[in-house]
Formats: sequence, C-alpha cells, structure tokens
Amino acid sequence: MINRDWLRSWIQGHHLEDEALARYRHAFVSHPVRLLWLKDFLQPDVAERLSRFLKAEAEFTTEYGLYSVEGAVPEERWLAAESDDRFFRLSKLKGTAREFQVSRNALTYVQFRQAFQRPEFREFFEAVSDLALGWSDDFGSHSMIQGDFLRPHSDDNRNRQLALVIYLSPGWEPRFGGVLHVVDKDGRETTIPPEYNSLVAFDVLTESQHLVSPITPAAGPDARLTIGGWYHKVAS
Repeated sequence: MINRDWLRSWIQGHHLEDEALARYRHAFVSHPVRLLWLKDFLQPDVAERLSRFLKAEAEFTTEYGLYSVEGAVPEERWLAAESDDRFFRLSKLKGTAREFQVSRNALTYVQFRQAFQRPEFREFFEAVSDLALGWSDDFGSHSMIQGDFLRPHSDDNRNRQLALVIYLSPGWEPRFGGVLHVVDKDGRETTIPPEYNSLVAFDVLTESQHLVSPITPAAGPDARLTIGGWYHKVAS
C-alpha cells in the first residue's frame, strides 16, 4: 500500500489514485519492453525548482564515452577514436555553484534525491510496474546540448532493473532532438520526447536497447535537462 499523503508532496495526486495505479500497471506489463510514460508527474512547484536549479545553479562537466572502453574517457581519446566507436557525449552534474549552495532550488534538489532513497517512492514504482525493486541510490542529473548524443545500448548490468528519467526542460520541442528511442528484441520501437515534467520508466531486463537522438542546432543554447537512474534488482 503506497503512502499517498507523503507522496503528494512530490507527485501530482491524480497519479496516486487506485484507478490510475491499476491503469499504469496494465500499460507497463503489457508493453513489449515494459515501459510507462507519465506526463505532469511532479508537483508543478517541485518541477519548476528542480528545473531552475539544473538550468542556472548546477555545474556540469562534459563526459565522453566509447563502446570499446568501460567508463568515461578523455576528450582527446574520444576525438581520436573511430566514429562508430563513439558511444556518448553528454554532461553530468558535478556540484552546485558556490553562490547557490543554500538556495531553495538547490535544497529542493537535495531533498528530491534523498526522497528516492525512501521506501515510499520505491513502493510507488513497485505498484505501477508490478516489479519487486531493490535499492535506488544510483541516480544522477545530466545536461545535453547541441551535438550531444547517446547511442544504442542496454542498461542490463550492475543488477539494474527499472530505469527512470524525469525531463525538466520547459518548452523543449522534438525538433531539438534528445528523443529517447527504446527498441525491443523484435525491432519494435517506442519513442519518448523529452516533454517537460514527464517521467519514463522501463524495465532494462527485457533484452531491449535504447538511445537518445543527437541534440540539433535548432536547440540553440537550450539544454536537455534530466534527473534519472535505476532501481536495482532485489538482492538474492
């Protein structure tokens, strides 16, 4: 049984009703890759503060990845690699600018990260996915700007079970890129645009692959801002 009173401080109440939970669970388990997309997910004031923090108060560092190497690599090695070996380019949150470390937006971000460690959030995602979920401290925030991308891969590693992404860029348009593509083992594709204050959850253990399309010049100086991560499998 989920704790609706506690969750309403973060999640909009219409997502917490019994009928909604049953509808979401059916949509998730019947999807080829067990996927759910929820719009207007967070309370509006929470989403706004998180968005403002990521856009104007957070500090990011660019990371480069290759298929042939586990983990991030130096920019020079990435540039020298064959194009087909380039796995990703994106920016990862590294901290908060000094002048904003005690801002309301920064405090909301810290509290939100802590909330995902609590059983109330895990129980909500168990209710909508019909999965037994374990720990959830593998979360982070990312910024993607013009030219950034994430090529096809699977998150089926490190005991991960359920992937989550919350989109926090107001006014983002599909023509800007940054669209999530999830492809099942039979080649069927689901696309999720990074619509502001929406959440996508999908099971990484369905032999699926996913990618994020490149951020296009149409995005200009805007960044695709997300908070996301994984719930892990229950420890055996």
